Amino acid sequence: MNRQNPLPWRSVGFWLAVALALSQFGNVLRVAFGAQDYSVYMGLPLSAADGEPWVVVYALRALFLGCFAGYLLITRRYRVLGAMALIAVVMPLGDFYLVWEAGGSAATLARHALIAVALVAAWISLNRLDAQLPDAARR
Repeated sequence: MNRQNPLPWRSVGFWLAVALALSQFGNVLRVAFGAQDYSVYMGLPLSAADGEPWVVVYALRALFLGCFAGYLLITRRYRVLGAMALIAVVMPLGDFYLVWEAGGSAATLARHALIAVALVAAWISLNRLDAQLPDAARR
């Protein structure tokens, strides 16, 4: 990439961040179409319908994360977005642990682990992208 005018869409981190932000919006839609089904997809099925509000709480947080990541992408704040990705690793690792404790499937565990790996890869790549920005463009 050119230090004078880096092209963010040529960065793996940029596309990982886009995919991760869109996945948060996808989570919101999945919850909207069925909190019970979404809980099964996550590997932690609800035992009763009275737990559905907690899944909606999760969806509201996913909506915030997707919007914030989108804002950081639009404003080209790649270093902050990279830090967000690294800190967000807590979520899939926590999900992995909860699903493992509940005896969840290997496929669900693998999905949570893959999300953690994607977040770490996004952090690394976004920091590289930020380092290629001219000093005046860095925030």
